Amino acid sequence: MTKGTGGAAAGSADARPTTIDDILGQSDNRRDVRRLPGLILQAFRLVWAAAPRPFTLTATLQISGGLALAAQLLVVRRVLTAFETADSPPELVSLLPDLALFGTLLVVVALAGVVGQEQRRVMADLVGKYTTRRVLDISSRVDVIEYDRPSFYDRLQRARTNASGRPVQIAEGVIGMVSGLASIGAVVTLLVVIEPWLIAVIVVGAVPAVVLNRLSSRVLYAFAVEQTPRDRRRGYLYGLLTRKAEAHEVRAFDSAPYLGREHDRLYDERITALRRTVRVRVLYGLLAAVVTASVTMGTIALLVWFVQGGRLSIADAAVALGGVLLLAGQVRRLAGSSGSLYEGALFLREFTDFLALERSGAIDDTPQPPVALIEQSFHTIELRDVSFTYPSRTEPSLTGVDLTIQRGEVVALVGENGSGKTTLTKLLAGLYRPTAGTILWDGQDVVERSLAELRAHVTVIFQDFAKYFLTAQQNVAISEPDRIDDRDAVIAAAERAGAHHFLSALPGGYESLLGPSFVGGSDLSVGQWQRVALARAYLRDAPLLILDEPTAAIDPRGELEIFEQVRSLAAGRTVVLVSHRFSSVRAADRIVVLQEGRIVEVGAHQELLARAGLYAELFRMQAEGYRVE
Repeated sequence: MTKGTGGAAAGSADARPTTIDDILGQSDNRRDVRRLPGLILQAFRLVWAAAPRPFTLTATLQISGGLALAAQLLVVRRVLTAFETADSPPELVSLLPDLALFGTLLVVVALAGVVGQEQRRVMADLVGKYTTRRVLDISSRVDVIEYDRPSFYDRLQRARTNASGRPVQIAEGVIGMVSGLASIGAVVTLLVVIEPWLIAVIVVGAVPAVVLNRLSSRVLYAFAVEQTPRDRRRGYLYGLLTRKAEAHEVRAFDSAPYLGREHDRLYDERITALRRTVRVRVLYGLLAAVVTASVTMGTIALLVWFVQGGRLSIADAAVALGGVLLLAGQVRRLAGSSGSLYEGALFLREFTDFLALERSGAIDDTPQPPVALIEQSFHTIELRDVSFTYPSRTEPSLTGVDLTIQRGEVVALVGENGSGKTTLTKLLAGLYRPTAGTILWDGQDVVERSLAELRAHVTVIFQDFAKYFLTAQQNVAISEPDRIDDRDAVIAAAERAGAHHFLSALPGGYESLLGPSFVGGSDLSVGQWQRVALARAYLRDAPLLILDEPTAAIDPRGELEIFEQVRSLAAGRTVVLVSHRFSSVRAADRIVVLQEGRIVEVGAHQELLARAGLYAELFRMQAEGYRVE
């Protein structure tokens, strides 16, 4: 369970890290090398958990194909020896069993390649589904504060990018190594019988190829890590130019050419860096090719010398030559598999470390209904000396906030932009933990408990509410997923929010898809979307209801209807309301006025007007705009 950051524990030497960077640390290639065996094991576990049957079949086929290649050499040696030792060329009939065996081995090799390739496609998708779901599960449960850290987005993108392909890459790398080693073992055994010195020459040439492949993989990994922030920015610009949300303003300001140039500039920077990376990797590849070619040429020269000296027969030399060529190919494959394995392990580190968040304390525990924070309601919520600072800022958004909220109250939060209203509601809603201070529900410190447990007792609708491009039924019931099929409850909530008349009038009624992004979707006006969001709040039966600018996009008549309902909502529950419209908050039991992150006034509407403080000033400024001359 996640602990709070405030209090004495925050400064203790053994305090649990509260940021993902603290938990994951920075990349260290030496550490990655030491972690290679563990990463390989993790990859196998992931692939086995996601696709055990395709994985087993692929591995079996790879190993069978490798052994079949080596077996072909034995058949060729048998046939050549028959020609060399016989007084006259053997009859074709006597060679038919060997030829049939050779043909069968050819079919085995070809079939292993075809079936293995297709099974790898299936395995890739199964692993992609499994690992992507793991990333989604963790990213949806991580403390919301992490989304205010750019480093978290970088790590999330790398984890998401590497989630599907890298485990398969490592698994295939290991399978390739096993297959290669099996083939190499068979060929080496044959060559040891023919001429042991050939093995020494090949081994000497294999080591540089493996080292060069690993160096090439490290270069690619460094490039990917360096480019992550730039790729995210480029993706954001791409979204600005393709999403509907920004389409009107982009066209109104004719900003598309500028945004497009920025997108191209970031792409050009990536391509420039990629070209540098490619040049280095090509150089490593060239060096590896030169080493392999040199070893192969030297081996052929050694065979010729052995034949001239009578050390080898023509048949053994021919088979040895075929074995050397096959072995050179398998060594290249082994080096490539080793490089792929090393490269995949470097990238997989990002994914496995992201999964480690599940055990690190950066993720909220899931709610535990049998041990509820409260039964069905509460008597008081108390904030004591609460402060909060966003990771991207040095100045606190809230400082020393003391506030007590009673059950059944309607409490309004007002203040100028940037005064801390929304931040305070996010703390009350259990989305953030205070940097310092305590939040108590009936005397119980919720800062030290699971925020997920707290959120189970809160309904919150923010001004920037989500528009789900799902059905109308799903859009309302998303606040209570367990009631997703409860049409009667959804309709009742929509009626209270004033949304039933336009949702029921859609072509498919509550089964209609909302939003313009998918075929058959029906878009709504901003005000209609806001009423759908309010319906979610009405559906969720929670003792604390938080409404942040709930009528910002609704006409005056609709606003009056909704605020008349706020009082009825407060029966048996508490309402915390944020609004810039003072006509909406004047009926609240208490109005809390914030300025620069501090509470400067608390009282009822008439009481605050009589004080002639900040509230009275803001109220009169707004009222002046409605005065008729």
